[in-house]
Amino acid sequence: MPKKNQFSQTLVLLGLFLVVATTACTGNSTAPAPTPGEADTSETPQPTDNSAEAPQAADVGLTLTDEGLQLINLQTGSTTPLAFDSDMATTLDAVTQVLGEPEETSENSECPSGPLTIASWSNGLALNAADDTFVGWAMRPSDDDTALTTVSGIGIGSTRQELEETYTVEVFDSSLGVEFSAGQLFGLLSSPEPTGTITNLWAGVACNFR
Repeated sequence: MPKKNQFSQTLVLLGLFLVVATTACTGNSTAPAPTPGEADTSETPQPTDNSAEAPQAADVGLTLTDEGLQLINLQTGSTTPLAFDSDMATTLDAVTQVLGEPEETSENSECPSGPLTIASWSNGLALNAADDTFVGWAMRPSDDDTALTTVSGIGIGSTRQELEETYTVEVFDSSLGVEFSAGQLFGLLSSPEPTGTITNLWAGVACNFR
């Protein structure tokens, strides 16, 4: 009997030892200390660089149309019309965002079509307004490299041949010179020859003295 009791006590002590040892091994969740010279990143979240995902301001272009102007988002290709008969202040603000402030804004009460307020830029663009309404635009020759064209690339300096490859064109002599019409686009050519170039271009209400 004494030997049996002693054996039982030994088993109990051995069981307690195993429980304590197991608890000591599994209860310690602390990560091992880093070795010298090694950064400890086990519990410190690393910052991520999201700058590449930040939205960038879209580049905006401006083109001429026979119904007004058109803003183009150069990143997405989406367009926003600035149509004739719209509010001039809204149109002027949109164009200013692209081209900057106009060089000059003047009143011309002697235009054949009636009094116009004309805002003009160094690239040759002029916007015409009547009673605070955007009614027309005109392009004149300029050395500025931001001169505007239609979506198809027709503008000051384009040849008659290039014009006729894009539009149905009528060319005729007028008191203004060699004049043409291409739908609702109008202008002047340096000559009636295929190599003659566009010197003036307009759409909508213009201030032309014939």
